[in-house]
Parts: sequence; structure tokens; C-alpha cells
Amino acid sequence: MNRLLNILIMALCFFALLGSKDILAADLKQYLIAAIDAPNGQSDGELSGPMAEFFKEQTRSSAPVIVQVRTVKKFAAAGCARLQATLLQDAVPTQDGKLIPFAIRYELNLCRDGQPPTEGVDLDAASRALSRNSPIQK
Repeated sequence: MNRLLNILIMALCFFALLGSKDILAADLKQYLIAAIDAPNGQSDGELSGPMAEFFKEQTRSSAPVIVQVRTVKKFAAAGCARLQATLLQDAVPTQDGKLIPFAIRYELNLCRDGQPPTEGVDLDAASRALSRNSPIQK
């Protein structure tokens, strides 16, 4: 159960980093944008840089981190798509000392500018919901 929670936390961290301007996510972002631009909607490669090191620290494996991105759906807005991103790594140690392959897969909506598409989003309703739940009341 603890391992499942760690996996979920790691996936959420990656998603949060993608939405930021942080250099840590720059290498992963390039694969996501490449998949949006690719005629076949795919982008694969080896993750490098700070994000790969962060991933390796979390998994306790020095094996390369492989990135696979697939376009699930193109949105009407140019340069916007739903993407499925998978991070894979071999030789991840388990608590009983075995080495196993490990993968995190998630989907996200993304545009070339790094923002999510607004297609299908009721911005007025979202604004009202956010203002009702805001801790700062006027």
C-alpha cells in the first residue's frame, strides 16, 4: 500500500512539474511537444537531466529512464492534444531485493504553449466554483 501511495505521489509531482516553468521538467516537456507535432503522434527516447535524476532517486535504480508519448486525441485548437505519457525503467529494486521493471503511465491535455486546452471547459462555471471555495472572502 505504501509503494502504491509513493507511485501516486510521484505521478502527481511529474504532472505538477509539467505545468510549471521549472527546468526540471524541460526534458519531458520536449517529448510531449514532439508528440503533438509528430505526424504519427508519437515521441520516444531516453529522459536525461534533472528530471531523470529525480526519477532515479525515487526508484533507487541507475537504469535509464525511457519516455514513450502517444497522442490519444487531437483537439480542435491547433497544437493541442490529449497525450498518454509513460516513463519506464528497468532494474528497480523491490523491498525483498528483487529487480523489476517499473512504469508510470498517465494522460494529460496539453497545448504547444504548455497550457491545457480550453475545449470542453466551462470557464464561467470553473471561475464561480473557484471563487466560492476561495479562502479569501471579500
